[in-house]
Amino acid sequence: MFFNLPFSPLNKGIDLMRKNELSAAIAYFKGLISSKVLLGESYFNIGRCYFKIGDISEAKKNLHNALDNQFTEEIIKDVLEITNWKLLCSYNYYNNWPTFSSDSKKLAFVSVRKDTNGDGLINSTDRGGIYLINLTTFEEKYIVTDDYYNFHPKFSPDGKYLTYLSVRKFLPDKDIVDTKANPGLYLFDLETDQETELLSDKYRPKNYTFTDDSKKIILACWIPGNNGSGIYALDIAEKKTIEIVPGLFENTFPSMSKDGQYLLFSTWRRDTNGDGQINFRDNSAIFLKNLKSYNEFEIVSDRYNNMFPSYSHDGKKVLFLSYRRDTNKDGLIDSLDNPGIYYYDLTKQKEVCVVDDKFFNKFPSFTADDKNVVFLSSWRKVDKADKYKDYFEHKGVYMINIDTNKIKRIVSDKYYGCYYPVVSPDGQKTAYVSWRKDTRRGLYLASLNGYPSKEELHKYIDDNI
Repeated sequence: MFFNLPFSPLNKGIDLMRKNELSAAIAYFKGLISSKVLLGESYFNIGRCYFKIGDISEAKKNLHNALDNQFTEEIIKDVLEITNWKLLCSYNYYNNWPTFSSDSKKLAFVSVRKDTNGDGLINSTDRGGIYLINLTTFEEKYIVTDDYYNFHPKFSPDGKYLTYLSVRKFLPDKDIVDTKANPGLYLFDLETDQETELLSDKYRPKNYTFTDDSKKIILACWIPGNNGSGIYALDIAEKKTIEIVPGLFENTFPSMSKDGQYLLFSTWRRDTNGDGQINFRDNSAIFLKNLKSYNEFEIVSDRYNNMFPSYSHDGKKVLFLSYRRDTNKDGLIDSLDNPGIYYYDLTKQKEVCVVDDKFFNKFPSFTADDKNVVFLSSWRKVDKADKYKDYFEHKGVYMINIDTNKIKRIVSDKYYGCYYPVVSPDGQKTAYVSWRKDTRRGLYLASLNGYPSKEELHKYIDDNI
């Protein structure tokens, strides 16, 4: 963090840093240290200069000195900007889709660790295996092979199973999985280590969730002959499906109420862009279906494009993203614009904006007490002349209290790009994928309600940069 206190001895060095005169800034801050002035801040700023230069050894040394001379909340935040939080899986791999077990004691994720397609890179086009981390011992277990393209793992509520989508169709005459092929839905028994195919790739399964009793999976998939994806209940034991929402239109992102009485989902039902077709280019509405009466209710209109609906834990609110303004000034309102974060209060039948669309927002989720929303966002002013290769560069993780609108930054977007933050069921932690320049995607774990100890921060300095 830049300190701009009036007449502060730090100001001259900070001005040099802003002008990118880093060697001069280092010399200036070293002079302050020789004079025993503001030791913690001076050591930190020297560490930051060396980090920007790329001298990691000197950066680490000075960051350690900063902590030992001044262990304050500001220094903790500043060090976390550079180190990130606890590294669970190396940024030499390409990690994605973390998911917590219901007791918050385990984390499953996909990790690409080899160049499986022979293009000389390790990235999202390669096959990733599924791994399991014990969050008490931090031991890692490899459970699903990277012979296939696996994604979106989820634990069953009872913790006995892990489900995931997996593409297993190979390109003709090649030993390479066709990443454009449809996935099947698979189940891994965590007690017996046995894998079972639940639904063939011919049904094109996609978004899915468990019922609270772990006996059924509610999913969006396509049944041959239908116009779009319907929503079905899949009995795990019998491998039989029951239609809940017919595939007359495209339906996605099912979410079940805890009592199993209501189904929440997105649906495309009108030609909102006037091109004569009803498809993903149109706006989607959010519907609620009573599974006893089978009556449907539109709770969020397709006047705007609304995505990723999910229930609050108490079942009284529906959280979602909504695209409502042409924020990039290209004459269209579409997925290239910034979405706002909203919730619909089912009791009051009232819509509330949680985070506006001034910045990019994605992946919102309630904490366990439903008082806060954790989300991905970009809050730094980025120079328009900068050209970033990755869309999610300079995206951090934030948390907002829905009553006070007070926002807390969990993961800085200054040096890192972040993706796919998920909140632990106990509401204490978030796992997320993060990277900085010249790294792949590491997997990290951060606290939502506190800061690391000095010992933990010293370890982050040694392990993370």
